[in-house]
Amino acid sequence: MKITKRNYKLPLNALLFQSTTIARFGPARLVKNFAGAYELIGGTPADHAAAREWCSLFAPAVVFASAPRIDFAIAVAE
Repeated sequence: MKITKRNYKLPLNALLFQSTTIARFGPARLVKNFAGAYELIGGTPADHAAAREWCSLFAPAVVFASAPRIDFAIAVAE
């Protein structure tokens, strides 16, 4: 059996528009998107509180714009 090498190419926009996970707090993720803004995605109010505390100690550049929304889906930070 002969194994051949295949060239897999990713589209450039697939690399540019991916977000980078900075930290995880249970199911909540603090990510930095392609535009440079930070977002806290998912989690419970306790996870959001842990994220805010962690950011105050280790990532002072992350400033949360508002309190977590009632549906707890996404809280945006800039």
